[in-house]
Amino acid sequence: MIAAVATLNIVLGLVYFQYGTMTAIELRRNWREMGLSRFGIAWILMAFTCGPHHFVHGIHVAAEGRAAGGLDLLATLIAVPAGVTWFLLRVEAFRGGRGDRFVPGSPAWVLALPTLLAVYVTVICMTIAARGSLGAGAIAMALPNLLLVVIYGCVGFYVARTQIHNRRPLGGWSLSGLSLAAIFPTCGAMHGVFAFYALSGVYALDAHHLVVDWLSVPAGLYFLYVVRSLYRGSATDWNRMRAPRAAKAQRSRAQLVDEPAIAPYSHTVV
Repeated sequence: MIAAVATLNIVLGLVYFQYGTMTAIELRRNWREMGLSRFGIAWILMAFTCGPHHFVHGIHVAAEGRAAGGLDLLATLIAVPAGVTWFLLRVEAFRGGRGDRFVPGSPAWVLALPTLLAVYVTVICMTIAARGSLGAGAIAMALPNLLLVVIYGCVGFYVARTQIHNRRPLGGWSLSGLSLAAIFPTCGAMHGVFAFYALSGVYALDAHHLVVDWLSVPAGLYFLYVVRSLYRGSATDWNRMRAPRAAKAQRSRAQLVDEPAIAPYSHTVV
């Protein structure tokens, strides 16, 4: 289990680094034509703070022989499919491909996602509750992770609402949007599990996580601010420059499937 937790967290950290790097290159590549992308900046900040959290955690477990909890392994395994799907789509878009797939109608696996998420959260909460009392010795390391649970949960809410709103005019779903909507609650669950193990004394207090996790909080808050602003229509970004607001809801299925994604969030938050 120790090897699995270490490996998965190191891989996740590297994947987040690649998220941020590809987004930075895309911003530079399209800066003169498209201008500033607030979502792109927010995504870079999130990737380069959440990524180090997983990378540092994996290195500590692998190189220093630190403990690895079973819930940590479970939370990471469940987070991997959505993260890998989003990553592969982003790599495709970065190379000039579509960067998305259209999911027609409402297949059973899409309809089952809310129920599966509710079961998953219930299992984690019941498992934590059954472990008994927690201490406050590592509260400084646990607190930013608890804040990230709330922040990432709110981000996931807005992204999921966008997918639900777009389902009827599009006649289906954006795979990129669905994967992004799943990334944030599952990432929040990983931070919640980390906070639990910190408070229970399984994960020792260390300076690396203190720095990285506290930096993640303002980055996450800015990400939430940008996503909420795009969702409410109070901010503009690359998506709106690409498709006028009046025509956005009428975007055809062919467009969703065939056009390259030039922004790191096409068809997801606006």
